[in-house]
Amino acid sequence: MEQRASIRDVAAHAGVSPSTVSRVLNGRDADHMRPETKERILASIKELEYTPVRAAQRLRRRRTQALGVLIPDISNLYFSLLTRGVESVAFDEGYSTLVCDSNHEVSRESAYLDFLLSEGVDGIVFVPVGRPDLDLIHHLMNRGVRVLVADRRIDGLTTVDADNVGGSRDLTAHLLGLGYRTIAYIAGPAEVSTAEDRLAGFRGAMKTARRKPVAVVRGSFTFQSGYDHAAAILDRHSVDAVIAANDLMAIGAIRAAEARGLAVPDDLGVAGFDHVPWAALVRPQLTTVEVPAYAIGQEAGRRLLDGNEGSLRLPTTLIPGGTCTQRRRTR
Repeated sequence: MEQRASIRDVAAHAGVSPSTVSRVLNGRDADHMRPETKERILASIKELEYTPVRAAQRLRRRRTQALGVLIPDISNLYFSLLTRGVESVAFDEGYSTLVCDSNHEVSRESAYLDFLLSEGVDGIVFVPVGRPDLDLIHHLMNRGVRVLVADRRIDGLTTVDADNVGGSRDLTAHLLGLGYRTIAYIAGPAEVSTAEDRLAGFRGAMKTARRKPVAVVRGSFTFQSGYDHAAAILDRHSVDAVIAANDLMAIGAIRAAEARGLAVPDDLGVAGFDHVPWAALVRPQLTTVEVPAYAIGQEAGRRLLDGNEGSLRLPTTLIPGGTCTQRRRTR
C-alpha cells in the first residue's frame, strides 16, 4: 500500500519548515509569508497529493500539537517499541510526543492522565495497567482530548491490538506438536485483557488436544515474577514445559530452571510471547510469538490523528526457537 505523504514530506519538497506548511493549511499565513513561498507550498501539496488529517487540523486550531503516550513500563522494550511507532507518525504530522510511565500503578496512571490534560495534549495513546478510571477518561474526552487504547482493550474506546488469542493458541499447539505433554502456564494479571486473551488461547489449545494444564499461575509481566512462579512450579510439579505470557517472564523461567540444575530445552521447554528484539539474544533462542509492537503504535497514532473510530487487530507470528525442541517419547 502506497504511503500517504505527510506534512514533513510537503515541507521538504517545498524547502520550508513543517510549521510554515501548517500556517498555510490553517490560513494563518497572511502578512507573515512571501506570496512565492505560499505558492511553492501549495504546488508541493498538489504534486504530492497531500491530504491534511482533518481531525488534526481541527485540533491544531485550539490545542498544542502534542500527543501523549501513557504506558505501564518504559523499561519493557515491547512498550518502548510501541511508543516509537506512535512517535514516528506524530513526528511526520508535525506533532511532538509526551511519554509517561505508570509503572504498573493505577494511581500513577490517573495522575498522568490528569497531567496530560493539563498539558493540553490533542490526544492520548493509552496502554492501561488494568481497569482504569473510566470517569477520568470520559472527563478527558469531554474536554476534547481523544483517547485511543493500544495493545489492550477498554469497552467503548477505539483499540489497536493484536490477535493474542490466536497467537497463544498457535504457540501451545506448536509445543504439543513437539511432544510436550505436562505443561504449566504463567499468565499475566487478570485485569489485563492481553493476559486474558493469551490465557484463553492456551486453554483452548489444551482443550482441543484433550490435555489439562499442570498448573496455571498469574504473574505481573516482569522477569522477577517469571522467575518466582517458575521456581514454585518446578519445586512442586513434574513438568516438561513452561509457557509464559510474555518474554520477560519466560526468561525468568529459564533462569529459575538453570538455578535448579535443569537444562533448557533438554530437561524443560520454555516459551514466551511478544518477541522483543533482545529476546533473540537468549541462548538457545527463545520460542515465542511476535506481536508487532511498533506497527501497533503506528496504527494507533494514525487513528488518533485521522479521527478513525474503527478498532484494528493485527496478526501475530509464531517464532520457533531452540528453547523448545522435539521430544522423544518414552511412554
